[in-house]
Amino acid sequence: MAQPTETPVSRSDLDALAAALAQRLHLNGDSPWMNTAEAAKYMRVSVRWLRQHLSEVPHSKVAGRLFFSRTELDAWLAEKRRS
Repeated sequence: MAQPTETPVSRSDLDALAAALAQRLHLNGDSPWMNTAEAAKYMRVSVRWLRQHLSEVPHSKVAGRLFFSRTELDAWLAEKRRS
């Protein structure tokens, strides 16, 4: 049985592969979902304010963890905009 030959891989090929994998796994911060601290920062409010207004702010709760959708927050904020 013939041994497979090794193909040399360049550093730039490895970097490109790592970037593609990170994007696919949402490790580059492009996830549509945010935790409480990220959502507060995104909305420019304190974590305390966000927690106090959870009954108004769109969110999902899974296994006790809160998740906020950027799209839903944008729509909610636009709806609350004053003319």
